[in-house]
Amino acid sequence: MNPSVSVIVPVFNSGKALVPHIDSLLTQSLKNIEIIIVNDGSNDTTENVIENLVKKHTNIVSVHLDKNKGVHEARLAGLKKSSAPWVGFMDADDFARPNMYSTLLTAAKKSNADIVVCSCERVDEHRNFVSQKLKFKRSIKVENDIFAKFCRFEFGIGMLWNKLYKREIIEPFFDLHYIWRQDIDEDLLLNIGCFSKAERVYILDDILYDYVVNDKSITSTTNNSDAYIETYRAFALAMSLFSNMSDQYTIQIIEMYQMQFSKGEYYVYNLNDTDKYLLKEAVELIYSYNPLALALLPSCKPSISVGGRVAIKSLYHKGLAKMGLNFNAY
Repeated sequence: MNPSVSVIVPVFNSGKALVPHIDSLLTQSLKNIEIIIVNDGSNDTTENVIENLVKKHTNIVSVHLDKNKGVHEARLAGLKKSSAPWVGFMDADDFARPNMYSTLLTAAKKSNADIVVCSCERVDEHRNFVSQKLKFKRSIKVENDIFAKFCRFEFGIGMLWNKLYKREIIEPFFDLHYIWRQDIDEDLLLNIGCFSKAERVYILDDILYDYVVNDKSITSTTNNSDAYIETYRAFALAMSLFSNMSDQYTIQIIEMYQMQFSKGEYYVYNLNDTDKYLLKEAVELIYSYNPLALALLPSCKPSISVGGRVAIKSLYHKGLAKMGLNFNAY
């Protein structure tokens, strides 16, 4: 089989609960799909369940990690196993609607897009509607200011699973390893790389993905302090991983994280010693790559004007010059 699309599914301790979710991929209207299930060091029956699926379906590929490394590393392991010219993702507790990948692929080819993004809904475990997760007003091709629009969350909040990527766009990031385990914004970081290279993005108003509301997920159980620290550490990774980006892109990334931190769930009043150590580690990483970002992060505004952006860019250049630094790699 020469698959048209590779879909990567990271799994940890899902056991038999995994089967109906994988079935939503097996019953796609697009038949030549490669399904790559990555077992992220599970210690329950997950490995056996996956191998039973492999025996029954020739288009399922299994990857077993020797220990739990987190969803990002599991996805990277799946990416390296993928073979199709188009790549998608699904979380192990969600569902793809039957026409998801045929619709995404058709839109990608018709529009010559590098990335296609679809709408999605929140559902309960029985796939009953709960609320809208992301709904675009209309289907449209975007060819201008793609990275700026991504950083303003005009394509959603950075999730991987409602998108289809041209292999050439995502392949440069198959080895985008983080220096620490990142459990929040790990998908946003990978998308920073992909959207920085995309020349055409197609947005679909079609609702093609069911996001299952899970009260036990990391995002649902994270308190303000954890959310702030994990997001700040993600910002530190962004500054280090993409330190060669242009000043304009760097400022847009800073504005994006400032927008996140302006939300109420990131307000923090007290930090324990562990929290302080994690923040110190992040601050040191930012300082080693882009010291000025430490000052610019709290100074940027989400609705910054063109003039304000020019002023910040001027400040950025002056700050770099005074420190004898230059981040204009391209």
